[in-house]
Amino acid sequence: MKQHYTILLLTFTMCINFSGFGQMDQIKLQVDSLKYLKQNTFDCKSVTWRIIANKKAAIPFLIDKLDDTTITAAKDKCKKTNFRVGDLAYLTLAKILPLPFSAVTGVQCDVIKDACQLGVFEYIETNRQKFKAQVQTYYNKKSENLKWVPIHSNHLTPCQLKNNIKGRYE
Repeated sequence: MKQHYTILLLTFTMCINFSGFGQMDQIKLQVDSLKYLKQNTFDCKSVTWRIIANKKAAIPFLIDKLDDTTITAAKDKCKKTNFRVGDLAYLTLAKILPLPFSAVTGVQCDVIKDACQLGVFEYIETNRQKFKAQVQTYYNKKSENLKWVPIHSNHLTPCQLKNNIKGRYE
């Protein structure tokens, strides 16, 4: 009889734990999975779009990862080395929330060459913790006034359409 109660209690405890696994836990797991991304970082099936679809709820998790130096297999022409998790968090965050680099950091990176904003990844690479704090400060100032602004359907990308992302914060 005692074993029966023990099994019943364990089953009940497990049900409570699994039912407590909410949206925020799911978003955290998605952001944590950035480290597994490979080549097509923003492929329509990529976890990055599922993170972006979480809108404002994903922002704190992405900011938390900005100083993560874990090297990934993901690459891009705009960075000489493989992306770090913090780089992917920044790129994903920038698709949810406009992050004007000079307003966030005080550093001008206006030169664009081959569709790459020169100096951004170099700054992030050498100032990860400072950059994280700067983004957090910027977000704290803007968060109360952020408004989700619809993007006209003619300007939505196939990935935005596929992942039901029809706007961005401004």
